[in-house]
Amino acid sequence: MKKNILFVVDERKMGGVSVLFEDMMTLLDITNYNIDLLILHNNGDSLQNLPKSINVIYGTPYFEAIDYTMQDVIKKKNINLLFKKIRVVLDMKTGRIEKVIKRERKKILKKQYDTEIAFKDGFTALFTIFGNSKKKIHWLQYEYKKTNPNQKYDKLFKKILPQFNQIIAVSDNVKKHFNAVYNLGDKVSVIYNVINYDKILKKSNEECDLVLDSNNINIVSVGRIHHAKGYDRLINVIAKLKEFDEQLTRRLKVYIYGDGPLFFELKKLIHSLNLDDIIFLAGQVANPYKYVKKFDLFILPSNFEAFGLVIIEAMTLKIPVLATKTSVTDKLINNNINGLVVENSIDGIYNGLKKIIENRELIAKYKNNLTDYFYDNNEQLEKIKQILD
Repeated sequence: MKKNILFVVDERKMGGVSVLFEDMMTLLDITNYNIDLLILHNNGDSLQNLPKSINVIYGTPYFEAIDYTMQDVIKKKNINLLFKKIRVVLDMKTGRIEKVIKRERKKILKKQYDTEIAFKDGFTALFTIFGNSKKKIHWLQYEYKKTNPNQKYDKLFKKILPQFNQIIAVSDNVKKHFNAVYNLGDKVSVIYNVINYDKILKKSNEECDLVLDSNNINIVSVGRIHHAKGYDRLINVIAKLKEFDEQLTRRLKVYIYGDGPLFFELKKLIHSLNLDDIIFLAGQVANPYKYVKKFDLFILPSNFEAFGLVIIEAMTLKIPVLATKTSVTDKLINNNINGLVVENSIDGIYNGLKKIIENRELIAKYKNNLTDYFYDNNEQLEKIKQILD
């Protein structure tokens, strides 16, 4: 008999969680499972390329504000959404959230699940733990040392997290930092992210109208325009390079693909620093791979990264990466062999980018050393299968 499996996410915006879930479901043999995906708030346009056998369910109106911060809601000037957010906050503060989730689950879910997986940190953990699934798993996507999505409701999460049968971290440091906060020891294990090579290569070969000048150093980044990604630091670094020596940025072009809460703020920053002819906020695209493939270098100026899936995606396309040092970058990149890992600071990004600009032959060296690059998924896929079984 097939096992009933439920995965729970809060939304379907572009980002690592959506990409990881799609890739997992494509790469795994899921014929022995009945898999449902519950998207609590139908917000975003990712998760459209799932195997047809996966049944997608959406949450009730109660959950429409859970993936927004209070700041985001206030900016939207939507009174209805604001009331919904206040209601969720009060329910969590007063402890009513358990009763509410049990009520809302009855409206959404029509079967008993053998395993339920809260596939993102924060609210999905509450949704899963207050349910009646036989086995409960929590998948950690955050580096808790830098950002703890549970911090405002610390007492509530310290109560519910030990109730999970198993907790999965996407890197060793995610496990380490999570345990530093919640001290759950061996209950937490590590499964690195998987990637779908065939998808990346196929999409990278789709028709693309972007034309780049080969005389330039063309740099790309893909990510959510959010504080975590450090794009403000990158913009200020390029301004600093230009101020130091305008020749350094004369042949530099930087394209950033993605959307997020800081998009217009960064657009203003670029304009105020007179960098409109160097840095281009290109917005969200359905297929970033066909663009990334055309560039000389991928840059990841993140303040923190739990895993850094985009690093593997870029390197799969034989595009070297300049990345700030986070919990995983120095494990994914062979520093100064097939990419460059720099100190996680404005000075670190500045020195690394200056080094590349002044020694353009490094890009060719890194690219050459990516010729045989391959990220092996097999061990991780076997671990995921064991959990589902």
